[in-house]
Amino acid sequence: MKALVLKEPRSLGLCERNDPETGEDEALVRVVCCSVCRTDAKMWQSGHRDLVMPRVLGHEISGYLDNERVAVWPGISCGSCAFCLAGRENLCASMQILGFHHDGGFAEYVAVRRTSLLSVPDTLPMELAALAEPLGCALHGLDRAWVRSGERVLIYGAGSLGLFLALGAAERGAHPVVIEPDGRKLRKSHTFRDRFAIGSAETPSVVSGLFDAAFNAASVPSTLDGLRKLRSGGRYCLFSGLQELPESAASLFAGLHYRELQLLGSYGCTRASMASALAMLERFGGDLAFMVERKLPIEQLEAAMPDVIGGKYFKMVVQF
Repeated sequence: MKALVLKEPRSLGLCERNDPETGEDEALVRVVCCSVCRTDAKMWQSGHRDLVMPRVLGHEISGYLDNERVAVWPGISCGSCAFCLAGRENLCASMQILGFHHDGGFAEYVAVRRTSLLSVPDTLPMELAALAEPLGCALHGLDRAWVRSGERVLIYGAGSLGLFLALGAAERGAHPVVIEPDGRKLRKSHTFRDRFAIGSAETPSVVSGLFDAAFNAASVPSTLDGLRKLRSGGRYCLFSGLQELPESAASLFAGLHYRELQLLGSYGCTRASMASALAMLERFGGDLAFMVERKLPIEQLEAAMPDVIGGKYFKMVVQF
């Protein structure tokens, strides 16, 4: 099979490999699409704590098991611990992930646990099915923050995950507001202007008033300013990891005490949230096609990695 292997940082090599061997509880999935995550690009750039090279990256996968259309939950959990039994398998202490600990989807075939396979509706294009993992992460974050109908939700960042958070919040009947300093991203997000408000932090009509919940879909420390914009008792979800803490962190965190704010985290997604994402993708159908801004063959991926790091596209999808 054809596979793109990260041999060392900034060195992806296309090679021929034997098809992956499968264990008793595994299946061999023929990859059709693998969406490119910014984490993939960061691993290409500088590695990752959970990455041992050489490695086939890619964890946002859709493909075929025989004639069945499937999407892949990329986690490998024990299935028997308290977290797994409670449906929080993303917190399993023995969690491993395709494209990190095991070879992932930037190859023609990938070995996957059968319990990690989710059926893809016949009407859903496979390039959109590959977005079920990042959308599932957004839906999981909304669950973690208990976002409900009628609430005002502040989201920092209008990249793909910021838009997924906003769309998921709107689906729940909430009123999302997206803040984005990049005018290019603001212009590209016009498709869903009827579903949520979007603008820069300097747009008074967008950021006025207080919010019930806030999310950072960007890693810059200034997004923690959302703590100041919460109602008393509001929730701030650390959805994206921060590059560093702002200098004013102490005064920001004082609100946790004096106004009983809640600071919580969201990590990855569960199988249930991915299943919900596939159902949502089917409901939106072609309306979400704009999210896939570039489709490319595996041979062109390394040259495109700087564009992924720079946030040039909402989503880029490798097609086999």
